[in-house]
Amino acid sequence: MLFNIKRIWKKLTALSPGQGMEGRIFNSTALILVLYLFGMVIFNFLTGQKILSIILILTALVVILAYILARKSKNFKNGIRTLAVFSYPILVVNFYLNDGINGPSSYIFLMIHLLILTLSDRKEFWFWGAYNFIFFSSLYIIGSKFPELIPENYESVNIRITDHLLTYLACIIGMIAIISMLKWNYHKQKIKSDFRNKAFREANTSLEDSLEQKNKIIALISHDLKNPLISITNILQMIKEDELSEEETKTVQEDLLLMASNTQKMAESILEWAAIELKSSKPIFKTINFQERCQHTLDIYKSMAEQKGIFFTKSFSGPLEIKTDPDRLLLIIRNLLQNAIKFTPPKGEIHFSYENNGQFINIIIDDTGVGISEKKLKNIFSKNYISSLGTASEKGYGLGLYICKENAIKIGGQLDVKSEIGIGTTFFIKFPTKK
Repeated sequence: MLFNIKRIWKKLTALSPGQGMEGRIFNSTALILVLYLFGMVIFNFLTGQKILSIILILTALVVILAYILARKSKNFKNGIRTLAVFSYPILVVNFYLNDGINGPSSYIFLMIHLLILTLSDRKEFWFWGAYNFIFFSSLYIIGSKFPELIPENYESVNIRITDHLLTYLACIIGMIAIISMLKWNYHKQKIKSDFRNKAFREANTSLEDSLEQKNKIIALISHDLKNPLISITNILQMIKEDELSEEETKTVQEDLLLMASNTQKMAESILEWAAIELKSSKPIFKTINFQERCQHTLDIYKSMAEQKGIFFTKSFSGPLEIKTDPDRLLLIIRNLLQNAIKFTPPKGEIHFSYENNGQFINIIIDDTGVGISEKKLKNIFSKNYISSLGTASEKGYGLGLYICKENAIKIGGQLDVKSEIGIGTTFFIKFPTKK
């Protein structure tokens, strides 16, 4: 039974297409007012005031008409204006038949005014306030100065008291119902608003993350391709200025061709990874031969190291078939090799080693560079780390290391470092063989 009542109530107060939340409030309030009026019809009929019962029935029909107009026109404002215009003349009749100023009509005036103010536009507040006051003050003056015009309808004092108390109680219940409906709809609207705000914040955060990710990718592409291209440019400049002998030129041209070819392959790999990364930041694990996959990258940085007069060596131990996200792993290796070259002076050494013991894969990049102070080591993987100059005034140890750490975590590994001033720096990449 209760479920059926709720279902009917929900259906009657439901929004028509094009109506806002205020339309639901009007629908609910109109129905509450109709129930109130029919309750008063029954009371007045039982107390012998049949004419007044008929007037209240007419009032209820006016409210129903306003309700229907609001739903059909999809604009509750037409309904509230219809209700306001017709309700006050009906109240005049109620005032006349219900003992004038000695009757309970003043309570109803206030409740009707509360209903109108609740639903009308703010710019109409003063109009409806004045409209109410003119009607009520006119009736009050007439009832006070010409009491003989108002017929005596109460058969006894007890009936008058009962009418006053019941009308007042009904007005209180009506006001409580209206305000409760307002609060309920406000709460519902607030929940929807909070949900939309949350969705907006999440979308905004997602957009910020996407922009940050895009900026990182642009920085990485620039970071990874800049130095190989600078090396190629330097070699071409030396050939152009005839600084090399014929035999040296031939050797350098072979190195240049190899470096350009490897740089092209690396650029293709980076751009392919960047396209995938822009769509999704999740790692993509593949089974690869690690030595074959990173050979081009190692050849490029070996050439760059030798141009600076640095000895570059590499070693591989254990199974070479591994499952990882190769693009992210190579991103880390490129950044670490580039930094090693920057911070290692001529005649220094860089050693790249790979070890697979069956449980863990360890990749170590060791250099005999200038080293990093203990104070700087604490924040070296920080997003806001301030980079310092390399041995040839190159910049390094900046955003790249933060991104390396982030990507090491994404592939299920960890990135650590140890260093000593004047001795060198060692970076350790460690991740399990099984994901």
